[in-house]
Amino acid sequence: MAVHHLLRRGVSSGSQIHPLRGLFHASQELGRHQLSSAAAGDAAAELRGAREDVRQLLKATSCHPILVRLGWHDAGTYDKNITEWPKCGGANGSLRFEVELKHGANAGLVNALKLIQPIKDKFSGVTYADLFQLASATAIEEAGGPKIPMIYGRVDVIAPEQCPPEGRLPAAGPPSPAEHLREVFYRMGLNDKEIVALSGAHTLGRARPERSGWGKPETKYTKDGPGAPGGQSWTSQWLKFDNSYFKAIKERRDEDLLVLPTDAVLFEDSSFKIYAEKYAKDQDAFFEDYAEAHAKLSNLGAKFDPPKGISLE
Repeated sequence: MAVHHLLRRGVSSGSQIHPLRGLFHASQELGRHQLSSAAAGDAAAELRGAREDVRQLLKATSCHPILVRLGWHDAGTYDKNITEWPKCGGANGSLRFEVELKHGANAGLVNALKLIQPIKDKFSGVTYADLFQLASATAIEEAGGPKIPMIYGRVDVIAPEQCPPEGRLPAAGPPSPAEHLREVFYRMGLNDKEIVALSGAHTLGRARPERSGWGKPETKYTKDGPGAPGGQSWTSQWLKFDNSYFKAIKERRDEDLLVLPTDAVLFEDSSFKIYAEKYAKDQDAFFEDYAEAHAKLSNLGAKFDPPKGISLE
């Protein structure tokens, strides 16, 4: 839900994908396969196999940013004020359905589904909800980020009627950025530290004006790809996960690097600034807080089978 923009609609992967054909029906049918506690051992083996295939996909396509965004956008619809599952939204695999993929904030995420559908086909016992979150966490780790303390066993919703309403994800340029971020992320049960830490995932990826209305068509950092060229990145090495996002926002010295209103406010709001300054100076502190916040986000609204989840470690 990086926050804001990964949880929005501007981040693109390093790959260029053709339109889907017949994928939505297949994803609906495959999503009906639920995990059972009796099969936890087999489930863990399938999850490990899927994780290895995600790693190979990342090496082949440099799709780290869009896989992070996929996981965040599935989880980021969670509303802590709604107790009924799956009406509460969250990490339940609903983003595989066309009706939700067509939400404005999810522009381009159909490409992410296309990328990981072969992995879902191969490991059919892995739910979409788990695969989305596994792909997101693995992308962070493979880009040089921290190890995310993940658990698995998320249950999928089974029909598009169970998708959340549009409008629960963050916007890029709201009139009052700090107020908007708090409204969205407090609704999920997240706090100021977690908002700032998750924002740091903008160290990965690019914004594309044709998707989000933000960013330049291309810069010196994006004109040659990898993958489809173009867009504007937040950092110069936009496939490397580190604390350079916070340094770049604080310095504001490079016109080719993107700074959205919801980025700039991290050094303007008195509470956000405490954490942003800390992360700009201390990458280890950022990694520690980010890993914890990412794991928390990945569990929002999830129903686990078995109830305690499945660990791969």
